[in-house]
Amino acid sequence: MNSTGAVARQNDRSSLHPFVTGIAGMLTFASAMAVGEIYGLNSDQASSENSVTAWIAAAAIAAVGLAIALWLGNKAWSGSPMRLSRTALGLSLASAATYLAFWSGWPSIFSAVAIGLALEHRRRGNSSSVVTGFAVGLGFLVFVATGIICVLG
Repeated sequence: MNSTGAVARQNDRSSLHPFVTGIAGMLTFASAMAVGEIYGLNSDQASSENSVTAWIAAAAIAAVGLAIALWLGNKAWSGSPMRLSRTALGLSLASAATYLAFWSGWPSIFSAVAIGLALEHRRRGNSSSVVTGFAVGLGFLVFVATGIICVLG
């Protein structure tokens, strides 16, 4: 077995892998929405009869966002460090662009995967670039802001 195969398998088990960060983003989104609903912190006045339908619709929309983030993240993960940084930047910008649709879960998922890819770029390249720094900063800002707005509605 060559060393490239061993490195690839080791990278697949990383906590920065898009699957891990994407699921973490989705779980954070779901938890924040649930906390807001359970404790009555959401400012929306949704009726309880539409609540189950709304939760199912939100879960389906979030699953589509997760699929997009995983597809893009996995392509970047298996590519060059340059691809990692570009995808991280793109996903962090997408998370900011979808912020107003926080209820979709996409900002949380996209920003979590963007942060993971940017940090993986730094780990692989032993350096940080302006692009990855921006991706981490914007991704973190959107991730935290989305968590807050999901709780408060």
